Amino acid sequence: MCSKLWFLFIVVILLGSAIPCFAQHKIKGRIIDENGEPLPYSHVVLLNPADSTLQYYDIADKKGLYELTRIKSGNYLMQFSFVTKKLIYEEVTIPSDLGEDFGDKMMEPALLDEYVVTAEYVPIKIEQDTVTFNAKAFKTQEGAVVEDLLKEIPGIEVDKAGNLKALGEDVTKVLVDGKEFFSGDQKVAIKNLPADAIDKVQVFDKKTEEAEFMGIDDGIQDRTINLLLNEDSKKGYFGNQDIGGGTETNDSYHYKTGGNLYRFSSTIQTALLGMYNNINEFGFTGKDHAQFGSQVNGLNTSAAGGINLSYNTVKYNRYYISYLGNSTKTDRVQTTSTENFLANGSYYQDSEMVKDERYTPHNIRYGIHHRFNKNHNVIIRGNFNAASNNAVTQLLTDSRLNDNLVNSLDNQSNNKSDQIGFMALVNDILKLNGDKTQLKTNIALIYNKNSSELDWTDKTTLYQANKITIKNQYQDNNTENRTLSFSPTLVQKINKFWTINANLNIGSNNRELFRRYGISNTLTHSLSPDFNTNESFVHPTISVQRATAKRFMLFSFAARWIKFDKVLNNSSLGESNYFYFLPRFNYRNNYRTGRRINAGYSTSVGLPGLSQLLPVTNTVNQLSFYQGNSTLKPEYRHNANVQWSIFDAFSFTSFFTRLTAGYTKDKISMSQTVNEDLTKINRPVNVEYNYYLSSNNTFSTPIRTLGITVDARLNEFWSKGISVVNSEDNIQTVFSHSLDVSLANRRQDKLDVRIGGAVTVTDAKYSIAKAMNNVYYNTTYYTDIYYTPNDHLTFGTEANIVNYNAESFKESVSVPLINASIRYFFGKGKKAGIILEGYDLLNKFTNFRQTNGPNFIMQQENNTIGRFVMLRFMLRMGKF
Repeated sequence: MCSKLWFLFIVVILLGSAIPCFAQHKIKGRIIDENGEPLPYSHVVLLNPADSTLQYYDIADKKGLYELTRIKSGNYLMQFSFVTKKLIYEEVTIPSDLGEDFGDKMMEPALLDEYVVTAEYVPIKIEQDTVTFNAKAFKTQEGAVVEDLLKEIPGIEVDKAGNLKALGEDVTKVLVDGKEFFSGDQKVAIKNLPADAIDKVQVFDKKTEEAEFMGIDDGIQDRTINLLLNEDSKKGYFGNQDIGGGTETNDSYHYKTGGNLYRFSSTIQTALLGMYNNINEFGFTGKDHAQFGSQVNGLNTSAAGGINLSYNTVKYNRYYISYLGNSTKTDRVQTTSTENFLANGSYYQDSEMVKDERYTPHNIRYGIHHRFNKNHNVIIRGNFNAASNNAVTQLLTDSRLNDNLVNSLDNQSNNKSDQIGFMALVNDILKLNGDKTQLKTNIALIYNKNSSELDWTDKTTLYQANKITIKNQYQDNNTENRTLSFSPTLVQKINKFWTINANLNIGSNNRELFRRYGISNTLTHSLSPDFNTNESFVHPTISVQRATAKRFMLFSFAARWIKFDKVLNNSSLGESNYFYFLPRFNYRNNYRTGRRINAGYSTSVGLPGLSQLLPVTNTVNQLSFYQGNSTLKPEYRHNANVQWSIFDAFSFTSFFTRLTAGYTKDKISMSQTVNEDLTKINRPVNVEYNYYLSSNNTFSTPIRTLGITVDARLNEFWSKGISVVNSEDNIQTVFSHSLDVSLANRRQDKLDVRIGGAVTVTDAKYSIAKAMNNVYYNTTYYTDIYYTPNDHLTFGTEANIVNYNAESFKESVSVPLINASIRYFFGKGKKAGIILEGYDLLNKFTNFRQTNGPNFIMQQENNTIGRFVMLRFMLRMGKF
């Protein structure tokens, strides 16, 4: 019955999105200059005469030809624009007495001030490597945030988790008026800033601040979105307040409240954020909640807040500090079914975990960017962080072999932990001979301290031995990490294009673990180590680079000497010395506007972690012991990548493909010994290799004759690695394929529809348990619909259904989710709004996943919030 309703729902959506296709028209023509020559890439826009918002637009091709399609009948203001030309405005009625062909339109030269004054509604402008979008030209709902605005802009993609792509590439920086906002946390900016405060959206590739000062390309470029505020947003404070209450679930009524306040000027940037709710919406920092939109486990009550202060005295000097923190209480129930591999078969484990947890992180970021003069620049940046976590957990686990119960564990634990940390990075650049000879010095200081107290009771039952054991245990851990590095670099320009760099990075990394373990009140000395590692390193590098306006190439040759000592209970376990050759190559070619090829190869070293090295058994889980390995060697990693990106400003077609390959020598993997009673001993070991190969591809283009935009994503991933089961190498090969295709209507003034589907197929093979080779897949169907009959009212619904197959797993699972909302804004400037929203209207959603590991396949389910309906009131402050 549910599938039939879902099918009917999709049919209704398709019919609804097709209705606007009837009774539509098109117009075409050519744009020329005063000499009769075509003006390629000039803009043609149809505006709403009432408020001058964009209704239809096109960019002329190389011959100056344009075509606007699927135009509704009505009156419009037609605008023709081109840099250095006078704008032309004409009132037109569609259908026109001229028919479809408007013929040639000549544009005359304009004075500079005329262009600046009248160009406010040009939707898109391309200047060298910067694409600028006029926010006024893209309609959003009342009360929308920047994220909603970016979704309307061609060439910019925003996924469910809030991750950004612009012109085909991942966005790594979001700036506000050219400055970092909350120290560069891009999701804080797009999720909180109101869309109405934005005047322009710029997309470009930003060099590092160090490279900008030195005037030497270092090969690092971040795809950046810069949000330029409108003038009204710089004249005072603005923001909003939001409060709401909803229906009851699990003996608790739902609520949400929050607000933000902003003040921007040419010298000061101020922001205050706050929120409190029990509907699984989190703040801005926190464990397991790093990605907005990711699956949320359990029932969560969260309070969060943040403040951002930034001060600019002159153009190049900036001083800033920000704080983000929250406190989250989680009630979580998790069930897990795992099939574990053996050389001659497999065994099964079922577990249920009930956990009550409170997690409270705090993070302070700061920075000083000071230019003493044209020859001396200093950048200091860093952070302080602190967090506490209290968790009470009950875990029940049963293990079965051939349908016979072999063991069970009833674990009840109480864990308290605290963490503090500090990081400071100093970058000092001194020009010694103009910009031909420069000395750059980097200093890094990192400190982290963690302490935890764990008390637990284990009731372990071994059925074959008819043995029941109950232990009351405790474990206190204190760890400290201290890192200091000093890295001077001499930079010498050989000529206009070639530069040579000589760098020496020296430093140390000291890690300490102080553990106290006992049963009841009796200390067990053999399981209570004092363990520390001391690493000293020397890392010289010589690099040569060539940079032009369009091309960059770098060859780097480096070596790393490592002196590594491990000390257990004041006795050395042996000092090791390592040497690695670390070459690197980078190439970038912006061979045409909007077209780029990148290629690179790099090498790196990964030292084993403290717990991986500690040769003392950890008995927290009586069914699965863990013991470190003090003989582990570092991983030696090789990575190569090639990428090609295209953005066609004429057609708004974008294409991006990236191929990445990697090889790791001495990969740190896991060795697992499974006893007859199915208890396990896990130990990290070096294995011979690990390989991976991945391909990421995205494509987006409008189909103007149909009035839709097509987006497609194809991802491929292959890996081959080794784990060890009962002293036998288990070679795991995984090949996964993921395809996501969606369609959206281009005309979104009234109706905004997106519909699509995705499929992911995973093929996993295992050398020692061939019977467990399996292919499993999941499919997703989704649609988002927003209907805005007028400027005050919006109806919205979001729906998706995910199907998980049953092959190699217990059962097939279908997880539907339907959300709906009604938004109504009223009053002067529509600053007050009422929002009615419903979540999980079918009350069928659950957090479910299937996955595979080196020695297992797993199916897991977590509780979540369930269905609720909430009424919210929003009040916006300030001028927009």
